[in-house]
Amino acid sequence: MPRRRRAVAATAVAATLLIAACGGGTDDDRGGGVDAALPECPLDALETATGPVEIVVWHSQLAETERTLEALVAEYNDSQDDVEVVLESQGSSYEELVRKFTQAIPTRQLPAALVVDDTSTQFMADSGVVLPAQSCADVDDYALSQFLTTAVDYYTVDGAFYPGSANLGTALTYYNKNHFRRAGLDPDDPPATLDELRAAAEAIQAAGVTTTPMVLSLSPWIIEFWLTGAGAPVVDNGNGRGEGGATAAALADNDTATELLGWIADMQADGLLQALPYAEGGIDQYLALASQNASFTVESSSAATSIAAFLEGDLDLAEVDADADEPTDLSGLDIGAGPFAGIDAGGRGQVGGAAWYMVNTSPPEVQAATWEFMKFLNGNEAQVQLNLGGSYLPFLRSAVDDPRIAAEWSTTLSGRWLATANEMLVDGIDPTFPGPLIGPYTEARLAIREGLEALAVDGRSPQEALQLMQDELDAAFQRYRDEGF
Repeated sequence: MPRRRRAVAATAVAATLLIAACGGGTDDDRGGGVDAALPECPLDALETATGPVEIVVWHSQLAETERTLEALVAEYNDSQDDVEVVLESQGSSYEELVRKFTQAIPTRQLPAALVVDDTSTQFMADSGVVLPAQSCADVDDYALSQFLTTAVDYYTVDGAFYPGSANLGTALTYYNKNHFRRAGLDPDDPPATLDELRAAAEAIQAAGVTTTPMVLSLSPWIIEFWLTGAGAPVVDNGNGRGEGGATAAALADNDTATELLGWIADMQADGLLQALPYAEGGIDQYLALASQNASFTVESSSAATSIAAFLEGDLDLAEVDADADEPTDLSGLDIGAGPFAGIDAGGRGQVGGAAWYMVNTSPPEVQAATWEFMKFLNGNEAQVQLNLGGSYLPFLRSAVDDPRIAAEWSTTLSGRWLATANEMLVDGIDPTFPGPLIGPYTEARLAIREGLEALAVDGRSPQEALQLMQDELDAAFQRYRDEGF
């Protein structure tokens, strides 16, 4: 298989005090009816294995999420004698992990499984080294109807569901309630649209609470969330989900994208918004909130438990950023979180987070063992722990009924935030338009990032910035085709 050139620049992962990122149900199993021939899932191989089968899992988790994952693996290993899971960290970001995975494809020095962010869906399907979960689900009579429709739809390529499990997330508006009170704003009614974000910023600035009320990391994924929530495509051919997939960007002549970038430019020009150039693993947007130099931002829901742990004094910033100085004075911080403020409606976005992929280059018994571990991750106990400790929203629909999640979501700070995010995931995302499907997604995010920096740093117009994104992404699609994907 040709080795794909991957852009070394970072994809936009919503990096906060952990590596973050971003429902409903379906009435039918998605087994059967898949047009493309899928690789075989060797379920029986585990039965003939001699001794425990070791499976290596690559990850890039940090802080509370990493601790939760380690605890789950230990629990699984202690619960049975057939499979031994070995976790291996491959850096502090999903993009670093994907780079290492891509570099290892030609030599087949690959793990049994890996967890990567949602942007890698098409690339994983195109890579030729992934065992689609659809293969195992069909053989194992494993109903995909027990999982969230939006997630299943998002991770389905050519009729086949690819990852073995998913860690779901979306986006929220984080804001300082005390700043809202001081500006005469309702602290329990956060902004729901771009217009309301601007109005809140103007009120806070006029009241002298903060000089620049909004802080925004120029993360490409936020742009995608805004566009998807408004029903606007990022790429052609049904946002990449039509037959043949995406072949070009759909940004240069996109009225919604022009409106969005115009809003960012105007907010910045009027001193209402501080735009931060994206930095891999950067947390400056959170430090701005913690130091009260900013009043609100929009960011990943997957940050909830770590932000809450930090605010409550249970997490040292040095765990995720050796250069960060933990604020000593947290008085006056009353952070709230509301639904993602959309372009024209609140709580509208797309699926985010991460997905677990099984590798088909492993021996048959390793592939079978990996599927068993995927089923463990999809079970109620693991889903509850991933929510409570890792901020991930349940992939398993029934997990939201677990009394521990119900109690957490009604009584704790991070729990209330996650309940808000889950409501958005269930009710705020159109299952027929869950987000773009892009092969060269790393390059797509780089193109969007370069356009955003041209807008916010270099002072280019929205139209010029969008044309830059269009040209760079179109070139990435051509490279992707030339290199055999």
